[in-house]
Amino acid sequence: MSNSVNGNLQRIQSRAAAFAEEFLEPIAADLDRTGKFPRALITELAKQELLTLPAVAQAGLVAHVETLRALSQSCPAVGTIVNSHALAAYAISKWGNAAQKSAHLARLSAGEAIGALAIHESGPGLGLGPEALTGVIANGKLTLNGTKTFIRNAGAANVYIGVAQTGAPGATAPVVFIADAKTPGISVGPAHPTMGLRGCPVADLVFNSVVLDVGSLLGTAETGLAILAELLSALGLGEAAQTAGIGTAAAKHAAAAAHRRVQFGHPIASLQAIQQLLAEIATDSHLAWLGTRHAAQLADNNAPFAVEAAMVQSFVGRFGQKILIDAIQVEGGLGICETTPPHFEGTLPLARLFRDIAGTTLLDAPGDFPEALVAASL
Repeated sequence: MSNSVNGNLQRIQSRAAAFAEEFLEPIAADLDRTGKFPRALITELAKQELLTLPAVAQAGLVAHVETLRALSQSCPAVGTIVNSHALAAYAISKWGNAAQKSAHLARLSAGEAIGALAIHESGPGLGLGPEALTGVIANGKLTLNGTKTFIRNAGAANVYIGVAQTGAPGATAPVVFIADAKTPGISVGPAHPTMGLRGCPVADLVFNSVVLDVGSLLGTAETGLAILAELLSALGLGEAAQTAGIGTAAAKHAAAAAHRRVQFGHPIASLQAIQQLLAEIATDSHLAWLGTRHAAQLADNNAPFAVEAAMVQSFVGRFGQKILIDAIQVEGGLGICETTPPHFEGTLPLARLFRDIAGTTLLDAPGDFPEALVAASL
């Protein structure tokens, strides 16, 4: 990594950490309670040039995961909003033509428009199930019918990057397309209340005889599968970075609680069993982060990174929630409190973070699992 790129990355890290401390720490609990989409934060993130980093020269996925890790230490919901938005811009930047870039990138980078990925479906795989999104290409048009589910930023987004099956059921012939939210026939279903990551809206996206020009395709009909595979890997890395950030925040909070909590006349931080728990929390979070950053660096070097991304997804899927369970055990009764008791000074974020980390560890490729990709590479 060159000195200029490394210096740019350090500046991004500092901005992201400062933003999280100034803007996210004070509102994280309220955002979790209300679930209201934080529109004003999008504008502020854009001002800090933290909104579409993978689409910015000399930034890439390393800068993106660094930002998500920092944001998620304070408010993982905002990290989720940024992950979906930034990767929508990344898709247009990497595979879009000149007209597509001109129409969307400036607005997405400025926060004037919000992006989202519409990838997942309720069936066992892409194009499978009674409501799967299917597309027909004919006479220069792409006609879409079906439903994409669990869309992050649904309803708030102005631009969707979607994936549709154009072959026979079960065949592998996806196309990736750009759709304006106001396109006739596109509607957003009722919001899905979620146990965590509140503030990032989640809903289904319904396509009812939606007709797009073939100029809305990213790449070509032949490159759709490769684009989808890279987007899924990048999306998984973002979720892993969030998990690592949550784990880091939990480790710091639990360590402070262990020095404050007294049992048998001494702070419990002096007990070997507690020291081991804290060490495991910090280690798992650190290893998750090292794997995430390594895979992102491969991507920025234009090297294959799908297997490494799958390894990270598999790791955080097994250890993510354990990190929070252990942290909560260190804090005891206060660890599960959602509100601060009168006698306590400070914040109690672990219950919220426990619900949030459940959301950042559940993402898998449609119809596939990270473990299968790793096994196939051996």
